[in-house]
Amino acid sequence: YRKMPEIQHPPKKLEINKIYCMDSLDLLNNLEYKQADLILTDPPYGINASSGLSSGGRRYEDTWDSETPSKEVFDKILDIGIKIIICGGNFFLDKLPFKKSWIVWDKIGNMNSSKVYSDVELLWTNFDRNISTKYTVIQLGRIAEEKERFHPPQKPVKLFENIIRCYTEEGDLVVDPYVGSGTTAIACKKLNRNYICGDINQKYVDITLKRLSKIKPHSPKSEGDLFK
Repeated sequence: YRKMPEIQHPPKKLEINKIYCMDSLDLLNNLEYKQADLILTDPPYGINASSGLSSGGRRYEDTWDSETPSKEVFDKILDIGIKIIICGGNFFLDKLPFKKSWIVWDKIGNMNSSKVYSDVELLWTNFDRNISTKYTVIQLGRIAEEKERFHPPQKPVKLFENIIRCYTEEGDLVVDPYVGSGTTAIACKKLNRNYICGDINQKYVDITLKRLSKIKPHSPKSEGDLFK
């Protein structure tokens, strides 16, 4: 009796410019090696920020921040992304390789901080250089350039626009397996970048889709005008 070989089913090909309700590792496992020109993501920090009040005074009942992602997830991110930027990278130093190049998000600019909230947030990068970059976008509790908040650690679209504009070109693919309320996808759509994004919570997928439906892409001319 000859045993038939086990059939290996190829992974489902994920379509670009779609939001998937998927576990982060499942989404990453359906992508090819170095498929993403940029992975820009904001994973759970494991500090239970999902319990109680957010920095903006809003109450969230989710348990998304009970633990950090596994090293397997970060290893997969390193495989999939050409350029990689991870928000809150200081929370994952035990799972990421040592790098000297960080992005600093300055949340207060010239404002006086009460020190109740953090003044800056650090973003880990896989860039091989000894230079760090700073972006200033105000977000200090209820004082913020972006008023709508749907997710506790929601990042300003302006911040992600600045990052994506700097590190990608039009038509590049940006991946975010922890899209939350959609900041990465919204910034990509506005800047004519392709994206594949996912979140394990259907509620946030629905919020992202609703927010995306209100966004119109920039024309190539309008993006170029930003530098004139």
